[in-house]
Amino acid sequence: MTILDLKRAKDVHPFRPFVIHMDDGREIEVRHPDAIAWGDENGRFAVCILPDSSVEVIDVSLATSLTIPAPAGGKAGSNGGE
Repeated sequence: MTILDLKRAKDVHPFRPFVIHMDDGREIEVRHPDAIAWGDENGRFAVCILPDSSVEVIDVSLATSLTIPAPAGGKAGSNGGE
């Protein structure tokens, strides 16, 4: 994973909270776009403010995946038709 992957998740409009899955099994929850930051797009580390207000610095190269939930209300079956 790279900083660019995190940037794409952070820049979704409207923002949707997401989870960063680390290779050691940890899950880093990002609930607000201002809760994650990094120095530049070529960097290796990101700073995350966790839901309990603690701060964690993560090595992005050790992140295995991101989970970004579907928008609230979803598209399938929510249009009141068919």
